[in-house]
Amino acid sequence: MRVLLDSNVWLAILTTDGFCRRVWRKARPAWSIFVCQEVLDEVEEKLRTKFGFSPRNARLMTFFVQRQTEIVRVTSAVNACRDADDNRVLAASVDAGCSHLVTGDADLLVLREFGGVSMVTPREFMGLIPP
Repeated sequence: MRVLLDSNVWLAILTTDGFCRRVWRKARPAWSIFVCQEVLDEVEEKLRTKFGFSPRNARLMTFFVQRQTEIVRVTSAVNACRDADDNRVLAASVDAGCSHLVTGDADLLVLREFGGVSMVTPREFMGLIPP
């Protein structure tokens, strides 16, 4: 099973010991987890600007995400969202052959499904992971 985690999910995983981190820990053995460069870039930026990480620590945390995932190169052009960054994340999930895109972004969640990829919240995704 293949899944792409959006930047908001990664930020929650990296900055709090909460629900998203539990979801990620449970998913790792059973799912192939993908990321694209756009998600990595946003994670690094938000760690610095929103969470106050130093540039070095933000890079280290982003490198950690890279080590936990398979990086997909976006080749498809998608125009289903009002935000171009969301279109790139959506295209990455399609290009990676993911069954799910896990996100808290309302602009993506409203789509529910695109190109064979289901948009789900972390809570919905938790229910899909085998016990």
